[in-house]
Amino acid sequence: MGFIRYMKTYKELIGKHDGEISFVLGAGTSLYDLYQNYNFQKIFNYVVISINSSIMITNWKDVDNKGYWISNDALCRRWSWWEEVEKSKCTKIVRDSWLKYKDELEDFLYFSPRPTSENIINTDDEGLCYCSSVASGIDLAIQMGCKKIFVCGLDHDIVSSYHHFWQLFDKDIQPRQIKPAQGSWEQQKSVFPIHLKSYKALSEFAELKNTEIYNCSPLSKVNTFEKINIDYMWKIINENK
Repeated sequence: MGFIRYMKTYKELIGKHDGEISFVLGAGTSLYDLYQNYNFQKIFNYVVISINSSIMITNWKDVDNKGYWISNDALCRRWSWWEEVEKSKCTKIVRDSWLKYKDELEDFLYFSPRPTSENIINTDDEGLCYCSSVASGIDLAIQMGCKKIFVCGLDHDIVSSYHHFWQLFDKDIQPRQIKPAQGSWEQQKSVFPIHLKSYKALSEFAELKNTEIYNCSPLSKVNTFEKINIDYMWKIINENK
C-alpha cells in the first residue's frame, strides 16, 4: 500500500457503528427534497456520511462522532464549498490519491481503492469501492457495521436542467468553481454504467452483511437498491426504534 501505510486510514472506523442507522448524502437534485423536509435535522441523530458538495447542508461546527465526509475526487479543492470541509469538525476521509496534498489535510483519514474491478467485492479485502464517491460512502457505511443505509441524492438524472441539489438554491448562495473542476453533464453520464456495476457489487456485499440499503429517491435512474420516498424512510426508522 506504499506510503499510505504511514498515514491514518479509514480502517480505524471498521465496526464503529455496528447495528446503527446511517444516511449517505449524494449531491443529486433529490437531496433538496430531504433538505426541505421538516424532519431534516433529525438525520443528524444518526450516522451521516456526506459526499462532496452535500457538506453544504451539514452543520458540524463541533466535534461530531457520527458525522463523516468522504471523497475520492481531489478536484473538490477547486470548489468554493471546500471551505465548508475545512471548517467542519466531522471525520474526513479521502482516497490515497490525495496524499500529494497531505500537508493541507490535517487529521484526514485515507483509504486505498479495493484491489478488484468495480463489479467485484471480496469481503476480506481492505479498501473502499472507488469509481464514485457515493460508492465509497456506501462501502464505508457497510464496513462501519451500519445495518440500514438510506442513500439520498442518488439520481443519475437531470431535472428541469438541474443535476445538483444546490442548483435549486438562490443564485447568491450557490457554490462556484474556483478553477475548472467539473466536466459537462454528458461527460458525467458517460461513467454512470461503471457506477451501476459498483452499486450491484455493494448490494451483494450488503446482503452478506445483513445490511439493508434504500435509495430515497423514487424517480432515481439507479434501480439497484429498493427505492422509497422520504415519508416511508421515516416510517422504517421509527419502526426500528
